[in-house]
Amino acid sequence: MEPAAPLAIFATDLTGSILGVNHQVEQITGQGEAHLVGGPLEALFDSSVPLGVIKLTQTELATGAFTGTYLKFASQTEPNPWYLAVAANTGEARVWVAGQAAPNCPPAQLPSLFNAARTAEQGAIANGVSLESAAGHGARFLANGLGALDSPVYQSLLLTGLNEPPGTEPLPLTEPTDAALASVWSSATGALERIERQQAAHAKLRDIARLLVQAASDLIYQIEPMDEAATQIMEAAQALAGSATPLTAAHRVGAAVEQTGIRLRALQLGVDRSRELIANQCLLLDVANRLCTAVLQTLSASDRLGQRDLGLVVPLAGGLHTLAPPLAMGTARVTANLSRLSREATEAAGQVRMLDTTLTSWELLAGRFDLPAALIPDDLDATGAALKLDGMRDLARGAVQQAGADAGAYSAAAAGVTRALRYAPGFSFALRDPAPSNGATTA
Repeated sequence: MEPAAPLAIFATDLTGSILGVNHQVEQITGQGEAHLVGGPLEALFDSSVPLGVIKLTQTELATGAFTGTYLKFASQTEPNPWYLAVAANTGEARVWVAGQAAPNCPPAQLPSLFNAARTAEQGAIANGVSLESAAGHGARFLANGLGALDSPVYQSLLLTGLNEPPGTEPLPLTEPTDAALASVWSSATGALERIERQQAAHAKLRDIARLLVQAASDLIYQIEPMDEAATQIMEAAQALAGSATPLTAAHRVGAAVEQTGIRLRALQLGVDRSRELIANQCLLLDVANRLCTAVLQTLSASDRLGQRDLGLVVPLAGGLHTLAPPLAMGTARVTANLSRLSREATEAAGQVRMLDTTLTSWELLAGRFDLPAALIPDDLDATGAALKLDGMRDLARGAVQQAGADAGAYSAAAAGVTRALRYAPGFSFALRDPAPSNGATTA
């Protein structure tokens, strides 16, 4: 495999004006930093990218810590490749990190949706609508289209793209020789190691979630024959007017089936919630990984500390720091939900075993009163269901331990990168003199 291309990194202010770009952006667009800085964000993108994409991402960043999108850069290269870009809101700026999309990305429907949104925008502009209004029109068009694809804004699209193997070797990084960057490099390396450990843990959680989803679906499927059997048992008991015993037993069967269904459906909701929480945490971890890799890439490409590095590394570190609280909160939510899932599986297993006993009692009564044996469905395996629930409980318990490993380490590491920037001599010098003539550092 060939090594990955360098990441395209750029930062904007809160209004979307470009604050800085790295060499990769200059190389892709064929435009120099002096020409791009101060210009609008859309100047970086290909004309096929709808204005609504920028509007949507700006809206997302105004209310959240991160977002992202697929896009094509303004470039003379043919064919113009797709990039997957993630963006973080640092509070003072927005920082973007873009890498070439994997071969199977973006989803097949997205290019046609982009083209349709762009056509709608151009039609609105031709009718005298302002660019801002046209962008809003395109954003609404995209939001409706993405909703039809069952992808709320870009969250589902990002999750698919970030989890797709890139098919290239990691970008080789070289520790900078500048002493002013040593502490920043060390802190960023530590942060990336912690992120990667959490990504490995959550990759295992994804596998566990798939097993839990399948097991819960199988159990819910068994509720249907249980309900049908309970109805038939009740009808048979009511026909035996000469004895109250079968009718009482039938009521117990009906109640046991109902309670079992309630427990299993609650378990299904818990499993679905776990899958959602784990997916969101994987997404956040992937975004943090890209931001941290971008910090190291920027430092690796710098043989001296200059204004370009200050303009990109500082907001990148700010983005890492912004993602730390939702990452810590996400880990806590995953752990709490898995613990609840373990308890629900235990309760459901107890209910299924009680149902098994109730059905066994009914079978004995059915034999005594010469009732049809077919009232109990042959495919109903209450014992197997209880054992499967025990397995779900054990899986959830193991997943809690997996999720708890290294939970708070990333937050401390992200804060370490920020502290390292604050006290690195080169950055202190650059902050005092934001435009050094040669970009050199002081000791």
